[in-house]
This record gives sequence, C-alpha cells and structure tokens, in this order.
Amino acid sequence: MSGVKKYTTGIPGLDRLIGEITAPYTILIAGHPGAGKTTLATTICYTNALQGKKCLYLTFYEDKEKYYRFMKRLGLDLESVEAKGLYKFIKLPLTLDIELIMSEISKSISEGYDVIVLDSISVLLEPVMGIAEKRSWLLNYFYQLPVLLNGLLVLVAELPFGEEKLGLGSIEFVVDSMIILKHRIEDGYLTRIIEVRKARGAPIHVAETFFSISENLGITVFSPPVLAELPIDGRKVEIVCKHLKEIIGHYHRGFIINIFYPPEPGAGLEALLGVLALTIVNNMKALVVSYTHPSIIIRENIKNRLVMSGLNSEKAEKVLEKHMVITALNPFAHSLTQLAARELAIIEQVKPDIVVFYGVHLARNHSGNLTVFLKELFNEAMYLKSKGIMVIRIGSCLVEYPCNAETLLADVTYKFEKVFREDGSIDTKVYVYRRFREPKVVVSNMVNECVKEWIEVIREYAEKL
Repeated sequence: MSGVKKYTTGIPGLDRLIGEITAPYTILIAGHPGAGKTTLATTICYTNALQGKKCLYLTFYEDKEKYYRFMKRLGLDLESVEAKGLYKFIKLPLTLDIELIMSEISKSISEGYDVIVLDSISVLLEPVMGIAEKRSWLLNYFYQLPVLLNGLLVLVAELPFGEEKLGLGSIEFVVDSMIILKHRIEDGYLTRIIEVRKARGAPIHVAETFFSISENLGITVFSPPVLAELPIDGRKVEIVCKHLKEIIGHYHRGFIINIFYPPEPGAGLEALLGVLALTIVNNMKALVVSYTHPSIIIRENIKNRLVMSGLNSEKAEKVLEKHMVITALNPFAHSLTQLAARELAIIEQVKPDIVVFYGVHLARNHSGNLTVFLKELFNEAMYLKSKGIMVIRIGSCLVEYPCNAETLLADVTYKFEKVFREDGSIDTKVYVYRRFREPKVVVSNMVNECVKEWIEVIREYAEKL
C-alpha cells in the first residue's frame, strides 16, 4: 500500500465529507454559473501541485491572465507552481468538432500528469446528446483516463440556474465523487450550498452544508459534525475568579457559555474583561464578533476601562493586541446560514481558542423563526466544539422563551438580574446554571470581586510586557 498515490481537495471540510482519495479517482464538480466550480477545481489542482504532484488544467473558457489574477486574490499562486513545472494551463479550442477536441486533449495529457482538470465536460457531452455511439465512447474515455494515468481526474460541468439535475446522461456513474455547488435564496439573501451527492467508499452523513469563497482563504467548507458523533469537551480551562471556581469548578475547551444581561446600553463590557483575563491565565486568544457596535468602539471601551483602573494606555493596547481580535458584523445583512458562513470564515482565519458573540439578542431575532435559529446555532456551536473552541455568547434576554431554549444548549449560563430596593439602591444577582448541577446565585459583592480579580490579572500581566 506504500505505493498508493493519495490526493486531497485542499479543503479540510470537504475532505472530511468525501473521505480518502486514492488513485485512480474521478471527481465531478457540477454547479450553477458563478457558484465556484472553477475555484474548487483550481484549489484541488493547486493544493496537490504544492505536494509535488503535476497538474494539468484544461479549459474552454478561461483567459489565462485574468484567471491567474483572480485565483491569486483567493490565495492560489498559480504562477509559483507553474514556475516549478508542477502546473500547466491550456486553453482548448471551442468547436463542435469533438474529434479535434479529443485529439488536443490526448496530445496535452501525453506529457504525464498526476492530476488533470477538464473545465468543462459539458462542452463535450452536450453536442453528442443524441449520438449514442459517440457519447458511449466519451464516457468510456473518461472512465479509463484516471486508470491510465494512475491519478486524479477532475471534471467540471454546468448546471442551469434553478436546476439541480445534471442532465448529461450517465456521467455520474463513471465518477467516484460527485459534488454539486448551488446558490440558494434564504431570507432574501444569496447563500452558497455544497452537496456531496456521491462519495465512493465513504458513508455520506451530511448531504448538504454551506461554504464560502473569500480573499486569501479561497473556498472554506463548513461540515457540521454528524449528530451520532457529537464532540466531547477538550482539556480543562482555569476560571479566573475564586467565587466562580467554587460554583463552577472549571471550564473545558469547547464549552458553550451564555451570559445574559438586562437590556441596557453597554451591558457586557465587564464580561469582556473576564474573557481577556481568561485568555491570559490560559495562554489563549479570543475572537470577539460584535453584532451591536463597531470593533473600534468595543476595543476603546475595554481599553478605557483598564486605563480607569490604573493601567497604562500603551500597556493595555499591547494586551489587547496579543490576546483579543475584535470584528463586527451586521447580522441583518445576511441570511442566518450566510451569517454563520461569514463567522466561520473569520474564525478559520484568526484561529482563536475562544469565540465571543457580542449582542446575540440581535441574531436571535433575525429571522423570527426560533426553530431555524436554534438549528443554525446548534450546528455552528457543535462545529466549534469539535475544534476545541470555547463559545461565549453575550446579550440580552428580550424574550424569556428563546433564552431558556439557548440555556438548554449551553454548558454554563450566567443570567444577570437587577434588584431595585425601596431605598433606591440597585443590587445585582447572577443566576448560574451549570449542566447537570443545581443552579446557584452570585450576589453583587461577589460580582464586583470577580471584576477586581480580572483587572488585577490583566494589570499584572501587562506590567511584564
């Protein structure tokens, strides 16, 4: 088995769905115009070229200069692998003379390649739809080609808008994997969907999932974990606050934590101080995704709070730079699926240990369909848990029922409540729910002591930088 040639799609989430790719192997990529077929095919070609396997890209449509420039924006530097003799681009003549085209293809592949991409096979199959003999010969040719090469063949095919059936006869029967890229309108937004319709030798548990195409990252496929394989929690994470240690004990990597505040301006800032202290003590990095305020506002408010506590502004900035990345997304500019895809693309780029979603009450009320929201929340949270990433969700409980539903999904929930006394004073109570334990109550002085501990941890650490 040591001589078996193995390949990758270059996309971990897709590799997970397809399973092992060993020569000879054929992948069919079909999709709507602009769905990302060429980008996916190029990613497969480029990634295997980086591993020393020669790739030939045959196309009927692409202009080389424009194609190279666009792929470079996505992080695929084709010129570099071409310079090493590992990648070759050939534009084939667009003609109805099938014999001429096949002659050009045969001539091109004679140089010896490990990966061949043909973009697109529709150009060859559509003219011979009613000619059974030629059609059978073509299908047999593509069936035998990866065997002769002892390599990987990637075929690209077109799907008309709105359709999901290929309509090219029996081509799907001669391939090992069939991937469909689709556009879908959800909540009035365009969402990218990938479907693995066939994967020979691999059980398909997830038929559809979403993907994104972004600069420098290219294609990212987000495959939620199979429900029969719910991920377990990772290693222990030390809690910063003696009172919380007594009540909670410790966290784990992959924990889902809710922090629910009364609906008031600026609520949740102190929780971000707690997150910062948590990252310092456990040598972690946090990504904050804000739905309510621009990233600069969040950053400046955390820094100002530290400065008010006696920390030098420059030192505070260094701590934030080292342990916290802050970004902002408008949840109403995307469908829920698209929003999750954007978030996961950012997470893939930042590679944090903790993800904080700030202002979750806005995302919760996005579509008005609680069932759809909880489904997306669960899939995203389980995906992050499978990566050992803690999820901390900060927001208000505008409606009690959705918050209770989210509490059921979490490992720990902190619910803040204001208590107004007759003398005009205001106290704070925090109800703490830890999975499989009785709820506990934290009172105002304990909350204040936690905040002091967090600031002290941050300050001591900052002085050493």
